[in-house]
Amino acid sequence: MDQLVIESRGKINRGLKILGKRPDGYHNLDSIMVPISLKDTITLTKRDRGLVYESNNLDLAWTPDNFCKKALDLLEKKLARTFSLAIQLEKRIPLGAGLAGGTANGASILKGLNQLYDLKVDLEDLQAWALDLGADFPFCLYDRPARVGGIGEKIQPLEGKEEAILLVNPGYPLSTPEVYAWYDQDMDRGIQDQAINDLEGPVLRRKSQLVQVKESLEATGAYEVSMSGSGPTFYAVYKSPDQRDRAREKLEGTFEKVLACSTAL
Repeated sequence: MDQLVIESRGKINRGLKILGKRPDGYHNLDSIMVPISLKDTITLTKRDRGLVYESNNLDLAWTPDNFCKKALDLLEKKLARTFSLAIQLEKRIPLGAGLAGGTANGASILKGLNQLYDLKVDLEDLQAWALDLGADFPFCLYDRPARVGGIGEKIQPLEGKEEAILLVNPGYPLSTPEVYAWYDQDMDRGIQDQAINDLEGPVLRRKSQLVQVKESLEATGAYEVSMSGSGPTFYAVYKSPDQRDRAREKLEGTFEKVLACSTAL
């Protein structure tokens, strides 16, 4: 096999509770993470020598903060070898959106190279290696509904079902470390919220325009509305695809990105 095409799925957090801050600065969490049908596509092709990378998103250059590069560098270091290949990334998941798009891309590189080159690295080893790259890596490598704990390394499989989802993204990214810093600041001030995502309140207090996003989704009759991950994307869950599609028609043109998708198994 000389080429492999991989679907790199995003995720939503259906609840994210922060259980405390560790001495190393990371936060222990308890979250339900679910893959969604919104996905990027990565094509890996073997080459005789050298690396070629291209993406339809010009903001994703081959720089040290590119998760595809981080994953490739990690695997080359762990295996003490160099891969000659072409990486083509077709991006659909918004950047810095709380949907783990970049992490999913990095996880796809790890799994894809493992398959393309028949490396025979166990999933558990890939998850342990990649945890230092980001807390969502173990889940994105697993890529099925799960309850996630610790700093992301504890994966408890869950039964899932397909549900109609609407995503609203304001068109700008948020930095995950900065959002967690906002949470810590609010906790130091004694500010607590009742949202199912503990990061939602700190974000809404600093990005007040997102209040309109949440209220607009709530007004469409969704039975669950919340911010995903560290934001700024909000998701809404509907009883049927028809109800979701009516909500999409209502909100398109009001917000930068209104994306219909579903939870995925």
